[in-house]
Amino acid sequence: LPIKISGQVGGVVQIFVRKREVEDVEELERKIKKISQYIKEAEPVIESKRLMRVLKESALKDPLTGLYNRRFLEENYGHIIAGILRRETVLGILMCDIDYFKKVNDTYGHDVGDEILKGVAKVLKENVRKADVVARFGGEEFIILLVDIRKDEAIKVAEKLCQIVEKTKFETKAGILRKTISIGVAEFPVDSERIWQVIKFADVALYKAKQEGRDRAVRFRPEMWTEESY
Repeated sequence: LPIKISGQVGGVVQIFVRKREVEDVEELERKIKKISQYIKEAEPVIESKRLMRVLKESALKDPLTGLYNRRFLEENYGHIIAGILRRETVLGILMCDIDYFKKVNDTYGHDVGDEILKGVAKVLKENVRKADVVARFGGEEFIILLVDIRKDEAIKVAEKLCQIVEKTKFETKAGILRKTISIGVAEFPVDSERIWQVIKFADVALYKAKQEGRDRAVRFRPEMWTEESY
């Protein structure tokens, strides 16, 4: 028996009966009719739940890049860090920013800027593990959560990503463009046992990477944390 959702078959109910039930055709037809009626009445509820799930997913994803957004992090970071603490591993935090992104918009227009954003998002997503989380943090800034890594491993991943982006040729309406990224790196719970402070540390390290010339990854160090950085 089909379950129809939005005019299409969204699932199938298969009924198994014992041999003696098959012989009682009238009773079998009565049961099937009853089941069919139940399915028909349940279809609007199933459709409503499906739509709610779709809406929730869309609220947690950035429409331009398809990556998770900041709201996703706010709703799920608790589960992520609980697992890290339980397994006694490390969570790497990479704050990534596209270098001189405003220049792209000013020179070629926002359409080309959007193409660069989507291109960089794709490169970042494809060059980390499936278990890792890549999200758009805002504007041209991305955050990557490296799940279950070893201490001091995050900076190696960040350096690799910088090299890959620098070598990538982005195809746009304005032709082939090359871009670089800067990355700030911090680790939970190595640098702090408060996840949002670790994210802030990674942001401070990102600022340092920009100061040092961009197109590089910088690991957070305690001396970077000043009143001006807070």
